[in-house]
Amino acid sequence: MFKRIVIGILTFVLAALGLCGCSFFTHDTERDLQQKVAYVKPYTITNSVMEGEGDDQQIKVVEYATSGKTVYKRDLVEYVNNNASNLSQSFTDPKAMYNYALSMLVNVELVTNEVDALIDCGKVEWTQAESNTVKKSIYSIIDNTLTSIKNEILSNRGQEEINTDNDSVNSETTYPVKPDADEDDDFSDIEDIPAVKPWNPSESKYPGIHGDDDTRSLEREAMRRFVALVKDRVNDDFRLNQPERKWLKSKIDNEIKALDRLINTEGIVAVYPKIGDYSYPMTESESEFGYIMYYISGESLERSQKITSLQSYLTEGVTVDDAEITRDFESKLNEQRSLYSTDVAAYNSAMSDDSTTVLYHPNNNYFYVKHILLPFSDEQKDALAQYKKRPEVAGAQEDDQKQLIAEYRARLAEAITCYPHENGEDDLSRPMTVEQVMSHVQSVMRPLEANVARADVTFDDLIYLYNTDPGAFGNNKGYVVKYELDEGEDETYMQEFADAARDMRDNISVGQVYGEPVITDYGVHIMYLASVTKIGAVSINDYTTPGRLETYFDVFEKPVRAKREENAYNIWERNVLSYNYNKYTETYTDNFSDLWED
Repeated sequence: MFKRIVIGILTFVLAALGLCGCSFFTHDTERDLQQKVAYVKPYTITNSVMEGEGDDQQIKVVEYATSGKTVYKRDLVEYVNNNASNLSQSFTDPKAMYNYALSMLVNVELVTNEVDALIDCGKVEWTQAESNTVKKSIYSIIDNTLTSIKNEILSNRGQEEINTDNDSVNSETTYPVKPDADEDDDFSDIEDIPAVKPWNPSESKYPGIHGDDDTRSLEREAMRRFVALVKDRVNDDFRLNQPERKWLKSKIDNEIKALDRLINTEGIVAVYPKIGDYSYPMTESESEFGYIMYYISGESLERSQKITSLQSYLTEGVTVDDAEITRDFESKLNEQRSLYSTDVAAYNSAMSDDSTTVLYHPNNNYFYVKHILLPFSDEQKDALAQYKKRPEVAGAQEDDQKQLIAEYRARLAEAITCYPHENGEDDLSRPMTVEQVMSHVQSVMRPLEANVARADVTFDDLIYLYNTDPGAFGNNKGYVVKYELDEGEDETYMQEFADAARDMRDNISVGQVYGEPVITDYGVHIMYLASVTKIGAVSINDYTTPGRLETYFDVFEKPVRAKREENAYNIWERNVLSYNYNKYTETYTDNFSDLWED
């Protein structure tokens, strides 16, 4: 059930990504959409908390009064329209589909009530970190919508649209931001951990400020249309006139006026850092801005974050039997030892499969490499492609051709402009050359050559600082490389990358950076020898990587713990969620049965 509720929340968010959510069935009228389809009655949630210390501890009962929540036909239609593809795969009966959708909308309200009660009594915390997560996601929605608007403008002009093939609507930043260190990290030697600061979007993301005249003009026009779009989204929305929404309606009316003043005095470029303003709770925010986006998407994102907090609360007491984990590990190890000792092809297949945890190595023919990719620009890639087509290049002998291409790529590499990443975005104020990045990487890594564990996590930090290859982020082991290929076996990587990797394997030690940057058709690679497999079996308490981020015990514990946690969710669902649904929810089938009867 919890997974279904999370999916239910996410469909609200996905609906907000395009700021659409207004494509209704043609037979529905505005009055028809205002009908109630469900109502969650007010009720009281009771929690017990411990107060005092030592012998003075006592149990205190804290009561939390919920408010009534109405689900309208418009909510139901929006939910189904925006999640139609997923729902149609699960349901062939329209009646069952709409009833399921309504149950999800009601459950979202009930779960939110439970989390709010836990926050109220202090059992669940809402910290600056949670607020930052919501605000980042709000800006992700703003950024994705701005990109869609820009592409619409470009399409109308007959110009090439912005390529978003590699973009994810769920990504909060252009590049991933390294997760906080685990509490058990052996390198947690900082005495005073600084408080989490409020997150704000990087100035490099502000539309209409950076780039050439055409780019700035396009971004400003997109921002103007975005403001008009969000104003239109909240204009005359009857749900904002309900008693429980009057505070938000008043804030939104004031924000529209404040946006107009801001645009008239400071220009459209001043809107971006203001319109996504968010703090928790918004009812107590002193800002003039942020309420429109809170209504459109922020509230759903806030609920999603609350559900995550509730999941952590419900599972914090879950325990796992160590003996069971050990038995699972030993069973898998014995299975692999028996298979891989006689079937090298099966071993090779397992090593090329990221989903397989290899516990037994019959040979040491594999090793792992990490890298930082400093890419060629699209213009440089086009220039390289055209260069390869020149008659004097295409018609040259193979060795001469390779030499010509290598020399041309080297010249292109000298012109690469790199930017360190700040909060997952290029810091455009700090352009760097490949030589400068390489110099910095080497200066950081050389003192750590005797400390492989520290070197491994430090190179990961440098990946998050400079790298642009999506596959390198969060790749704790690195890319696996086969040292000696079988006869007729194709190379997995570009030849220059593979050759440099094997040269590292032969001539440097684990924990060291390759002495020179490696250039391929993708750009420049700064390479690092992460680990080399050893013949034989691993032990259950061995670390999976030199960086000591997790052990094999941790790997085998995860699925077992997940099952225990799912059981905890199921118990909570039976004892709390289903009970509240049956006791406090009223549904009005007659008000929406026409959706499947017509």
